[in-house]
Amino acid sequence: MNILPHKTRPWIAAALALGLSAHALADAEWSSFILPAPADRNGPVLDEAYALIKQEGPWTRLETDPLRQPEQRLMALLKQGQWAAAMDWMKQQHPDLNVHDPLTGATPLSVASLHGQLELVREMIRRGAALDVPGVNGWTPLAAAVFQGQELVAKELLRKGARWDAPSRGGQLPLHLACATGQLRMIDLLLANGADWRAYNRQGRHALEEAALFGHIDAMKELVAKAGAQYDAADQFGLNAVHAAALGYQKDTLDFLAQQKVPVPSAVTQVLVEQTYHPVPLPLPNP
Repeated sequence: MNILPHKTRPWIAAALALGLSAHALADAEWSSFILPAPADRNGPVLDEAYALIKQEGPWTRLETDPLRQPEQRLMALLKQGQWAAAMDWMKQQHPDLNVHDPLTGATPLSVASLHGQLELVREMIRRGAALDVPGVNGWTPLAAAVFQGQELVAKELLRKGARWDAPSRGGQLPLHLACATGQLRMIDLLLANGADWRAYNRQGRHALEEAALFGHIDAMKELVAKAGAQYDAADQFGLNAVHAAALGYQKDTLDFLAQQKVPVPSAVTQVLVEQTYHPVPLPLPNP
C-alpha cells in the first residue's frame, strides 16, 4: 500500500494522543475529522431553541396521526404480504396512499416497492401515490426497490418520474445504495436515468466511495467504465476511496486502489490503513 512519508508519523501520534484509538477513529462519523467552524455567540440562546423540549419534545409523540380504518387495513394487508387482498381493498375503499404508518414510517408505495409488487406499484402510482417520499426503513420507494434488487419496479418508478437524487431519510441516494450492495444492473439503470456518481450523501461521500466502503470493487469498476468516475476523486471533505475502504476494513479494496496509485488523503486515513492491515488488539480490562 502506498503510505504517507515517515515525516507525517508525528501527526498520527498526535491524532492518537487526542484519546482516539484506531477503533474509535474507524467507528467515527465520516466528517468527525473536520473541525467545525466556530459559532457566533452574542448572548444567551433564544428560548425558541428549546420550544420542543418545553412541550415534552417530539419523542413523546407519534410522528403521524393514527390511521383511519381504510388506510390501517391496507397497511396491515401489505405487512402480511397479502398483495391480492391489498389490491382489492385499495380499489374498493380508495384509501389515502400518502400516509405513513405511525410506528414504522412506511408508506404503501414504499412497502410494495420493497417487495417487488409491480402491479400494486403501478396501481398506487395511478391513484396518486407520491413517488419520492421516504417510507419503509426511511427509504424512498426507488431506494427501497434498488436496495432489494427489484429491477422491474425500479424501472417503473423511474419511468413514472421518480427522482434519482431524492434522498432517503438517512441521506442515502439510490445510487449509493446500489453501490453499497454491489448491484451492477441497478448501477447501470440509475446511470442510464441520469444519476450522477459525484453526488454526495449525508456523510459527504460520492458513489464510488460507497462501493469502496463495502468492498465492491466491481461496482467501482462499473462507475469508472460507464460514468467516467475517477478512483482518486475527492469527496466533500477532501477524502477519497482509500479512506472509505480503510474505514470499512476492506483489505482487497485497499490493495486494488494501491494498484491504481490512489493516494492516501490524510494522516487519519493512514492510521485507518495501518489498523486494517495490522489490527491492534484492544487491551484487556483490569481484573
